[in-house]
Amino acid sequence: MSEEKNEKHETPEHEHHEHSEAKTITIKKDALWKGAAFVLMVALVISMFTGGFGIGKGSVTGNAATGNAAAGTGSSAVDVSAFTSDSSLFPSLGPSNAKYTVIEFADFQCPYCALAAGLSNESKQYASQVPYYGIATQLEQLANQGKIRFIFVAMNFLDSTNRGGTTQESTWAAEAAFCANDQGKFWQMHDAIYAANDMSEDDGKYTKANLEKIAATISGLDTAKFNSCLENDTFLSKVQQSEQAASTVVSGTPEFVVNGQQVQASTSAIMSAIGQ
Repeated sequence: MSEEKNEKHETPEHEHHEHSEAKTITIKKDALWKGAAFVLMVALVISMFTGGFGIGKGSVTGNAATGNAAAGTGSSAVDVSAFTSDSSLFPSLGPSNAKYTVIEFADFQCPYCALAAGLSNESKQYASQVPYYGIATQLEQLANQGKIRFIFVAMNFLDSTNRGGTTQESTWAAEAAFCANDQGKFWQMHDAIYAANDMSEDDGKYTKANLEKIAATISGLDTAKFNSCLENDTFLSKVQQSEQAASTVVSGTPEFVVNGQQVQASTSAIMSAIGQ
């Protein structure tokens, strides 16, 4: 996908979410299904050459072709010590001494992050158009094979506290992931949340009630404990801490950092950066 980026998040027409935008920009499912598909294709091609779309608090070089951020090849180094030292706040897969550590900054509600995961049925229609489609899932697999360390940094910039939206769905989804993490099921919940992403925002798919239904599909999860955790906002402070830490480093989602260097959000660039 892109190289240098400094643009703002909009819809799937855009590559990546802008972090500090005040207005609400919603990706409507019916719009995607109808006339917007053509616009998306055009914008995706443009973004590959312009660096994608950012989320806000500053600019990050080139990152996602349909995510929210764009991290550029050969960009400046990033201090990742905060993200590599606290697995309760920034869950990880793979050995801590792996040669390569990849960090993904993402919002569970973000359609572009859903494209990076490549797990939902609605995202599959864009597989051939998005240069980083499914990369996050590939990184999970490599981490499970012990080849890399993969760290996920949850962000909630799409919720109403940040941009005047009508829900707290990004926050609730991140809380749900932390509640699952409390039972050692973070990655199962992570995947289940993205599998439910319908490429739209603030449409009720990640209400607490729906997140409890998603959690109920995870084998071995104590649903009563999970539900109590989510309903009582047990890990709301963790979501806020994660967002705050991430916002000092990145300007969009999804963003990827390999061994402290921002990397363009494309499968080829990321795989090259980790020697694959």
